[in-house]
Amino acid sequence: MQLIFLGPPGAGKGTQAVSLSKRLNIPHISTGDILREAIAQQTSLGLQSATYLKAGELVPDVLIMSLIRERFSQPDVSKGWILDGFPRTLRQATALDDLLSILQQPYPKVVYFKAQSGILIDRLLRAGRQDDTVASIRRRLEIYNEETAPLIEHYQKRLCLTTVNANHAVEEVANALSLLGTQEIGTAKFISNEAEFDALLADEVPLVVDCTASWCGPCKLVAPMMDKLASEFGDRVNVYKLDLDRNKPVASRFGIRSIPAVMFFRNGELQETLTGVSPYD
Repeated sequence: MQLIFLGPPGAGKGTQAVSLSKRLNIPHISTGDILREAIAQQTSLGLQSATYLKAGELVPDVLIMSLIRERFSQPDVSKGWILDGFPRTLRQATALDDLLSILQQPYPKVVYFKAQSGILIDRLLRAGRQDDTVASIRRRLEIYNEETAPLIEHYQKRLCLTTVNANHAVEEVANALSLLGTQEIGTAKFISNEAEFDALLADEVPLVVDCTASWCGPCKLVAPMMDKLASEFGDRVNVYKLDLDRNKPVASRFGIRSIPAVMFFRNGELQETLTGVSPYD
């Protein structure tokens, strides 16, 4: 399972990430931790990052992405991971999408820890950072909300965002997170061969076919949208996936030259083909 924990300071995402990573036996990847480790070990990336921190500047996204890519190359991430503290901006989210596509990593579930500002302020004051005041915490939350609003929309469009009520106690939030992976939405099934494809075309029910391949990173962005479509409209529309590596004649038959591509059929006739990722929103 691949997870991104998204939430404001004081929402408790770090605490939950540590607990859930132990339960699922997958690594908790905190950008702060890997940054501090790289600096302590005086790696090339760590030394470059330290230069910015000493100058009181933010570490550039390109360095953070390099650290994350390096971390994803380690064997313990093969079963999954929880990414905590990143991305913080839409630019970082887009860069992460690109990296996951390059590495052929499954697209993650994103958990948004939503909490009221009053509760967050109280928690952060009790946490006891010396430089924290009500005014400074409010400003941190304002900045976070400005940066995070586009992220929420970004992941909502990809149909991978789950919101948990972080106002609740630690135990209640943990119970909500324990359901992750057990409440799967209905999924679009794969067409096994061209004969099954032709049988579906002969059906009077409209047909949507997601042309995909296991090696195609962008296809992983489209798959959740097709699964959502199958879940919500499966009683009226046949929604299927087609592995073009196993059904290459179909690509030639319908002029599919690039993937991801989604074909829309009515009464056995192709009505439209959309390619890329963004058209499906």
